[in-house]
Amino acid sequence: MDNDKEMSGRDSQLELFKRYHAALRLRVGDAKYVSWFKDLGLEDYSEECVTLSTDSETKRDMLDHRFFPVLEDTWRKEVGPFRKMRLTVLKNRLSEHAARIDAQEEQRAAETAPVPALKPRAKEAKDSATFEGLATALDPRRTFDAFAVHSSNRIAWAAAQEALSEGRARELIYFYGPSGVGKTHLLQAIAHAWSQDQSRGEAGYVTYNNLSNACVSAVWSNSTAALHKALLSFGFLGFDDIHFLNGKNRTQEELLIVIDAALDSGKQVVIAGELPPAKLAEAGINQRLADRLAGGICAPIHPGDESLRLAVLKKRLEQSPAACRISDEALAYIARTFTQSTRETIGALNQLLLMYGSEEVVVDLDEAKSVLKSRLDDRRRAATVDDAIAAGAEAFGLKLEDMTGRSQPQRIVRARHAVVWCAREVLKESFPRIGKALKRDHTTVMSSYRRAQALIERDKAFQDGVKRIREALEG
Repeated sequence: MDNDKEMSGRDSQLELFKRYHAALRLRVGDAKYVSWFKDLGLEDYSEECVTLSTDSETKRDMLDHRFFPVLEDTWRKEVGPFRKMRLTVLKNRLSEHAARIDAQEEQRAAETAPVPALKPRAKEAKDSATFEGLATALDPRRTFDAFAVHSSNRIAWAAAQEALSEGRARELIYFYGPSGVGKTHLLQAIAHAWSQDQSRGEAGYVTYNNLSNACVSAVWSNSTAALHKALLSFGFLGFDDIHFLNGKNRTQEELLIVIDAALDSGKQVVIAGELPPAKLAEAGINQRLADRLAGGICAPIHPGDESLRLAVLKKRLEQSPAACRISDEALAYIARTFTQSTRETIGALNQLLLMYGSEEVVVDLDEAKSVLKSRLDDRRRAATVDDAIAAGAEAFGLKLEDMTGRSQPQRIVRARHAVVWCAREVLKESFPRIGKALKRDHTTVMSSYRRAQALIERDKAFQDGVKRIREALEG
């Protein structure tokens, strides 16, 4: 009976994904679908995160920079709600979705296998796995020169410089912060800088997906010692998106072994994830691994403000070979309008460069608005209460955690009032859903809404805050 339910669940998932593909094809047209969407695969799906894959960096970048809002909006309409979406690159990906799902079942089985010691075992299959593709190629654009330092990331910047210093004991470094704030950029920047001095050894940047897949392969081929050896061959090890290893107990155990062995031998290990150390365990990360991260150098990266986004855009343009020039007004418009993450801000710039990069023209404000209109339309339809909360924090000069915390200073309470009003009036959300996002009951939210209505009538500063949140949600 349980097997029948599992098969039914798989079939249902396949049907949903087929429907998603059909909707994408209808939305973007046959030509774009065949060029960019046809090979899109589903790697993981939950209300927390949807992970889609494609077979090349080029396709991943195009989908991320140009079509990401389309991917998100179509999923919400055809499949259901989710908090975030990720795009990844998988080489030699299975072409049949059913085969992929079966492979995921094998991975789950492998994750429950017992943990071996670090030392090789006598019966280990020699050279049964090589793990040649374990480290991902670095993006040449993600260097220190291209990273905009700001109060929101200054601690992480200092930690990154510490990772490159010589003549000291190596400490585990953990970058954490929400998606799109520059964690991956900083990880790869360290790897680039590390590689410039060959005496320190090679730098290895390892994604959560590569690590998990390699661990499964090692377990099934009895080659865990070979996996350890492959990882420990690097002088610098950067592991990205640690939070996505939640529930993958075997992979986490192997990672712990490698971290300890690497630091003991004087290597540098830097890890990035979305959650602060104190919240990792409750999210499904091994308590020992969470404690290990908490015991190192913990460096938060917070969402930046408009000034940081503008600085990032200018640095991107400095490195771009584009023939066009983008006016200061157009750059300021992008920084002011595309606020969900630095990744979204860069994506808007890339869309302009895609259109005008080869032309010797000046892209003014009106032209930028015209080109980015479709991106704004897709973004507007996909706006959520979480987006309103993030916009409220920025509008009122607060941290994101202030908005959902228990603190009650007047300036924080006023910001929550503004978010409630915008979520109700702009997004047409229900009071219970708004309350859930803000971690309040719906009666508190209703009272907040009435208070916001009164403030809008007489408080200019409150009106300005509401206006900024509306602009972020409506584009």
